[in-house]
Amino acid sequence: MNEKTLEFLLDNIDECVFMLEGTTIVYENKLSREYFGESVGSNVFDFLIFEKSTVLVDAIHSKKSNSFEAKIFLNKKGGWHDFLVKYLAHINTLILKDLTFLKNVEEAKINMSVLISHELKNPLGVIESLLSELIENEEDEEKLDKLWKIQRQTKRLNRIIQQIEYITMAQLGLYIPRNETVNVQKLVSEVLEDVEHIRQKKNIKINLNIAEKTLEADMFIIRTILKNLVSNALKYSFENSQIIVEIDKEKIIVQDFGIGVPNSEKEKVFSRFYRSQTAVKMASGSGLGLAVVKHLSNIAGYKIDFESQHLIGTKVTVWIKKE
Repeated sequence: MNEKTLEFLLDNIDECVFMLEGTTIVYENKLSREYFGESVGSNVFDFLIFEKSTVLVDAIHSKKSNSFEAKIFLNKKGGWHDFLVKYLAHINTLILKDLTFLKNVEEAKINMSVLISHELKNPLGVIESLLSELIENEEDEEKLDKLWKIQRQTKRLNRIIQQIEYITMAQLGLYIPRNETVNVQKLVSEVLEDVEHIRQKKNIKINLNIAEKTLEADMFIIRTILKNLVSNALKYSFENSQIIVEIDKEKIIVQDFGIGVPNSEKEKVFSRFYRSQTAVKMASGSGLGLAVVKHLSNIAGYKIDFESQHLIGTKVTVWIKKE
């Protein structure tokens, strides 16, 4: 690759690139100039003002690659911005990816989650109370059947609101796992009811292998992990296919025979907002499903095994038995 081609490529990526000799900047790409201005000839530590500068100092002087998040002050854009900082020791190059937009989106989602759960709780409580009275006083079987269906949906809505609340707490680091006796059959039934509309639309068969009646675990964490895995499996499965759900005292397994993940993208599947090009074409989504599974597994002390083959399928195992 000649110098002009390399420069063209570096000028068309969405990351700031600084090439160094020692600690002196000898090259900057187009985005770096847009963010920070002209920097060639400057000492990188004099030119960039950022938190955790000692981490970069250690990396450069020890000639060891490193990657970390830090706030960097931008004179041209004004104020502090969140960046993913990567130092590649073997080519003495610094790469900065602006995370500010993603951080702002995440913060907005958390704020929205708090608002939604707060605003929906009270009216839903009133609906549930009135519904119970109607059921108690109703004698017509046909009307009772309709009221029971409404009641099941209000309970489902209640679970969704609680999930929003708990996930928000988990994202803020405020959620403490509880040890509860989880009725596995009830749990699976509720999760399958929540995703039934996806299953029906694609005519997918769900094969269950449930080896335990109860589990000692946190109900919210187990339910959220299972729901996200099953929902993902259904969304990224081909029509008229099947998924397998296995639960025993040691693990939860969800396996599909859908689009799978290419080897080059497997390391990214647990990243927030990440979705492959194939996944984007296959189904709508936020790219948070597996990130939530990973986050909650970390909170609970669970381990995850991820196996996938492109256009063959994916198998996710969550090891819920702790050592």
